[in-house]
Amino acid sequence: MKKIIIKTKNMHCVSCERLINDALLELGGVKNVKSDYTKESTAVEFDPSKIDISRIMKTIKDAGYEPHIENKKEKKGFFNKLFS
Repeated sequence: MKKIIIKTKNMHCVSCERLINDALLELGGVKNVKSDYTKESTAVEFDPSKIDISRIMKTIKDAGYEPHIENKKEKKGFFNKLFS
């Protein structure tokens, strides 16, 4: 099993969380999902031999939200710009 955190924009309430969670749990290979609209994030536990990240991202996008995976380089660059 693999776990990823996806930044998920446009969530406004618990119903948004539920919509994303339900859509992802319908996919084969997704074991666990926890969306949090206050943090604009979705944690997904999945089996990479059954489903890939691009399918997970597409499902979130198809539900009407904006998924984004932040990599460490982006984060480091952001903080360097912020504090320079």
